[in-house]
Amino acid sequence: MMGMSKTEINLRRLLSAAPNQQNQSKLMHYVATLREQLEQLSEDKTPDGLPRVTKAKVNEYYEKIEAVASKIAAHVTSLKPHFSTAEKKNCVSLNHLIAMLLYLSTSSKEQSVDAGPSKAVKLDTAAKEHIDKHRKRQEDLTDEMVGLETTQGA
Repeated sequence: MMGMSKTEINLRRLLSAAPNQQNQSKLMHYVATLREQLEQLSEDKTPDGLPRVTKAKVNEYYEKIEAVASKIAAHVTSLKPHFSTAEKKNCVSLNHLIAMLLYLSTSSKEQSVDAGPSKAVKLDTAAKEHIDKHRKRQEDLTDEMVGLETTQGA
């Protein structure tokens, strides 16, 4: 049995957190991130050149990601006003809008990182150190999980 990579661990964590996320913009970001991670995971190869994750597992992750995406679509649909047939013909399809929003949230990822989490929030040095400490702990935990998977799989 092969060990899980950091990407797979992070994908699984995000997939497990997604159903509890109520903020639709964060949920859209989750879906975009999950899709990126799945793409990375499907391209990941072992040193022997074999896929690290089976096609069945990739398909399973894909279905779970699309279930989360459908939650967004259901929310948007419930907010959508009822249009007449003529108005519906003039509207851009809901799926196209969602795809555009997901694409924009993915493509603007670098911009949002450069701009910082929020201009309104000012963190003092102690708060920044506290956040960095927890981020480091999470990275260490992920590294440890990868190490455990590697030793158990050997």
